[in-house]
Amino acid sequence: MNRKQIALTFHAALLIGALFFVVPSLTAWHPQHGYLFTLTFYWLFFCLPVIGWHALEGNDGRLFSERLRWRDWWIIPLLLVQVGIVALANFVPNTSILTHGSMYLALLIAAINGPLEEIAWRGGFLGTFRDKPRLGFWLGWALFTAWHIPLALSHGIVFDGGALALIGGASALGLFWNWVTWRTGSVFYVSLAHMLTNVFAFWVLFARNGFA
Repeated sequence: MNRKQIALTFHAALLIGALFFVVPSLTAWHPQHGYLFTLTFYWLFFCLPVIGWHALEGNDGRLFSERLRWRDWWIIPLLLVQVGIVALANFVPNTSILTHGSMYLALLIAAINGPLEEIAWRGGFLGTFRDKPRLGFWLGWALFTAWHIPLALSHGIVFDGGALALIGGASALGLFWNWVTWRTGSVFYVSLAHMLTNVFAFWVLFARNGFA
């Protein structure tokens, strides 16, 4: 690996290591506020720097493009099916606990988190590992999955399905979104799918845990 690739990998590993202390500390102080502060920490100290230092610099002009090759048109309905599966599995069984306040908060957080994560993880690793695409694909996926592990250490936060669903869901979705980005060269459609997925997931999470 070259220096930029090592730097990106180290940055991600450092973030994950730091979150093993940040998450339990902040959520022990206040579960809801601590969880939101954790996301803010993640955006400020990982997503935004990686976007600036790696994703934008490695952009070959396609990173934010909505254009698809004619043979890839089916990716859009496939992403919609993925969002629908998440809604059926996580959202529909929990409609009785939903609140308007948790919906508004979920819309806000999802609108920030979805695009930032896709540009940082998919765009950052795609651009930085352009000469080693397979290594970038699997390393980015593994580290994206791993960053969700510290979230399971949150105090006073209940995740639907527990830690296994949280980490396993991130792993499965991350693998799928990695593949779409690798095939299209763009994070445009995966960012939209990630954002919609987050709306359903966060709405349930925030309602169940009394965020709003």
